Amino acid sequence: MPVDGSDRFAHIMTQLAEELPDLADQLKQEVRHGRVASEQRLKQEGEYEARASRLAEAELPPLGKADIAVLPYTDDERMELVRSALLTLAETMYASRKAALDIASKRQMDLTIEFGDPELEELSYLDLKAETERARVALTTVRELLSEDSDVAMGSIQ
Repeated sequence: MPVDGSDRFAHIMTQLAEELPDLADQLKQEVRHGRVASEQRLKQEGEYEARASRLAEAELPPLGKADIAVLPYTDDERMELVRSALLTLAETMYASRKAALDIASKRQMDLTIEFGDPELEELSYLDLKAETERARVALTTVRELLSEDSDVAMGSIQ
């Protein structure tokens, strides 16, 4: 049985909520708000006549050139939001760790970072080299997974 875009999005959002709850919350909020469209964009997408008719029925002024409207995201656009968010997250994770590693290496600093107060708690350690490599692998994996899933063309949201 084929899975439609809404079911697929719901399934992915459930997985994200388990693994990355903050990202899932941000994506849900974005989808709830919809996307902003100008009068010209409404005309391009064929939404203008229906919107103008509803405004006239409600005895409201028509949309003007400087006005904007909010439209719901399509299934493809919602999937693209998820793809874009995951890719941006992976790229940012890698870039930030790589920058920290490069700075520490350039200044001949210790590549292991200690967290915590030794008098109050057990210290936590972070190996910049290992973390950077893990982030690089994660970025590569995300890119591969997104390139395998060709149901939605990258960049479909403008």
